[in-house]
Amino acid sequence: MEPCRKKENKIKTENIKDPWVSSGKNTNRYRWVILAILWITFIVVFLVRLSVGPLGPFFKEDLNLSSAQVGLVLSIAAFGYLLTQIPVGWIADRIGARWPIALGEIIAGCAMISLYFVSSYGMFMALIFLTGMGCGFLAPSTTQAVIVWFPKRERATIMGFKQTAVNIGGIIGAATLPAVAVAMGWRFGFFILGIIAISIGIISFLFYKNPPDLSYSICQKRKDPFAIVPLKAIIRNTEIWKVAMGIFFLNWIEMAMIGHFVIYLNKALLFPVVAAGGLLAISETAGAIARPVSGLVSDRIFYGRRKPVFIFFAATASVMCLLLAVFGIRLSWGIYPVIFVLGIGAIGFGGIALTLLSELGGKGGAAKAAALGNSIGMGGSILGPPLFGYIVDITGSYPTAWLSLAIVGIICVFTLISVKESERKI
Repeated sequence: MEPCRKKENKIKTENIKDPWVSSGKNTNRYRWVILAILWITFIVVFLVRLSVGPLGPFFKEDLNLSSAQVGLVLSIAAFGYLLTQIPVGWIADRIGARWPIALGEIIAGCAMISLYFVSSYGMFMALIFLTGMGCGFLAPSTTQAVIVWFPKRERATIMGFKQTAVNIGGIIGAATLPAVAVAMGWRFGFFILGIIAISIGIISFLFYKNPPDLSYSICQKRKDPFAIVPLKAIIRNTEIWKVAMGIFFLNWIEMAMIGHFVIYLNKALLFPVVAAGGLLAISETAGAIARPVSGLVSDRIFYGRRKPVFIFFAATASVMCLLLAVFGIRLSWGIYPVIFVLGIGAIGFGGIALTLLSELGGKGGAAKAAALGNSIGMGGSILGPPLFGYIVDITGSYPTAWLSLAIVGIICVFTLISVKESERKI
């Protein structure tokens, strides 16, 4: 016991103070290197994760797959992503983000390279599942990295900036992968992504460091107020569950909108397909802009409060869906600002949501809280698109489906109103 007591004293004098709080300013400039690492790794993750869409028409024809089989490819990737969230969150909170980030990129990269040699649908599905698992390492670990490296007054802005990687990865993939497939074949597209992912994984391992004020020793677990938070405590935290349900409802709206918006504009509002796709891109752009901007508003205007901004997203998404339900084609040119604002509300919430989740978990539980929230939130992504389509099928029109999303948004608002933000200065 004596050696442990000495170690505890050392931790008490050297590590227990949070330099972001005690110094009044951030003197550790290496945090910007960390941000670059997190952003680039997350871009690669979503470049890999969203690659199935751009390359889908090519491997569908080559492997002689049905549309349903291609749809199952997307589902199995999402399932693999989901399975790793909580286990990796637990690991990242105990050992830091360095190993999970690097291993996730390398696992996904190896699976992508292996797709070059695939000869059957079963093998293809197995490798896509493994790719999804590798990508799943990054969500909780990069969130934990933001929490431990950045002070509260910067955190939501940084988290929002990190989350723009989701959109950027998708945009890069959509813009480049079809051209690669046409020129060299779809297998080469996956192969290139695998090389990129492995390379970024190695680079991140070499340059990522745990912050100097954070130790993961057993002794610190007993004494440090920023010590590891048990998974049981995260699961029992009702505020985390409320925020997770907020993510669930907004994911429901986001994925239903993204999945059906082009068809809605084309069939109901008579937009050409290309123009409809452009309008969806406008909505995605609005969401990407909203992520860091909303973080800045939360950090600077609301002095670190996250809940008001999260509620704004839910209320905005609900009102825009209601406008589409009531007015639809009668919006005329008003459809453009509605689409833009809907993108802000339904797509731009990711950074604020993850910041609030991770702060409720604390430094020692940030990754597990983010993992639990992401796991629950993905349920909305799974349920939203088919239920929206089912409502359209049974009613024969879109207004009722948009109204259902407006109601989901209202439920989200009331769920978030009841959340009590953590008072801990982490």
